[in-house]
Amino acid sequence: MSNKVDRNKETKIFFGEKDINYAQPSNYAFLNWPFDNSMGGKDNLAQFAQDNFVMGNAYMANAVLGLYSIIYNRNRCATADTLIFPIMFDIWHGLELWLKSSIYAIDFLTNSDKKKQQDHGIYDYLDTLKRELKKLGMNQTIDIALPEVSVLIGELQRVNANFDFARYSFDSKGNYQFYNAPLGEERQWQTEEQKKQDQNEYWSSQMLIVPNTGVDFGKLFVILLGIVENFRDFVEYLTLVITEGGSLTDEAYNKHLEICKENEESMRQMDDEEEDMGIEAIMKLIYLHIL
Repeated sequence: MSNKVDRNKETKIFFGEKDINYAQPSNYAFLNWPFDNSMGGKDNLAQFAQDNFVMGNAYMANAVLGLYSIIYNRNRCATADTLIFPIMFDIWHGLELWLKSSIYAIDFLTNSDKKKQQDHGIYDYLDTLKRELKKLGMNQTIDIALPEVSVLIGELQRVNANFDFARYSFDSKGNYQFYNAPLGEERQWQTEEQKKQDQNEYWSSQMLIVPNTGVDFGKLFVILLGIVENFRDFVEYLTLVITEGGSLTDEAYNKHLEICKENEESMRQMDDEEEDMGIEAIMKLIYLHIL
């Protein structure tokens, strides 16, 4: 198949209902059906909760696929140095969507009339979610669902990560991000290193030193899998309470987890053992456990 566009022919990537070849449905990605569930449309918290959960699944699945691809190929040619940015964007945005979904679902189920927060502040979203769960007496659920989320967000806060750090090397105001700011700049998170460099008059006065910032993608992958296993189950539970009924209690959530474990065990028994966890295997895992 040629990768060149034929300039003499009209090229389309978006196809309407009348143009789709339903004899070959695997040739298309259908954009509308995950969100076409008649839950109330726009300005409806139930719809927002469901849609953000589904969209969050997509971004987190893409992050898992990207990280696993790097690990599986042993980071050949140091591809992680550049691929880490879209991966981190997927993680940030996926977390943002799942946190919003959780808060919107709780607001809907508790008939809250407070104004929706509509920004990218995952630090505030996590605080809000914990606060709402404590009001409901769901402290055990916090301990089950949020440990990995808290760890990852705590790390992002520790390095002073802005919401667009994985999208642009400078923010909308022209400021450095935490990883490319020279020593001594306010946005550079490695303040201890600055003290060491100040002892060397030549280096500190003649050059702008930008210290290396590295991401341990193996540890990040483990945390990400924990988020998928624990936090995603919780967000899904909230959407199910909206559509199927239920209560917001630790006891009800624990029963949901028991059902999830039974279903996972059934899938393991039906699944063939695969020694080589290649792309097909990780895509199967993503389909079964995230999407």
